[in-house]
Amino acid sequence: MRVALQKQLVTFWTALLAKLSPVEEAMGTKEKDFFELVEEARLEWWAAATHFNHVTDHDLVDYAIYAMEAAERKYTFLLKKADKEGYRLPATIDVLRERRIVRANN
Repeated sequence: MRVALQKQLVTFWTALLAKLSPVEEAMGTKEKDFFELVEEARLEWWAAATHFNHVTDHDLVDYAIYAMEAAERKYTFLLKKADKEGYRLPATIDVLRERRIVRANN
């Protein structure tokens, strides 16, 4: 009897969690990882640009330029790859999650 009750509780909680977080089910792992990679590249580019704007040492200016250009190229590459594979990238991951929730509810 106790084992049957445990199985029912596990089934209940699994179903409840699946309904509370439809984003995880609606979005495949590969797609989710790709979007997170693009967002990470965007943040790296932003951080490199911010670093460049605050550098005062002449030697560090060269490094900041290099880092900013590398981050920009990485981000651009990922955006082009997303376009080739048919992804439509939202402005942020949160926007993507909101869109997935709306689609899952319809």
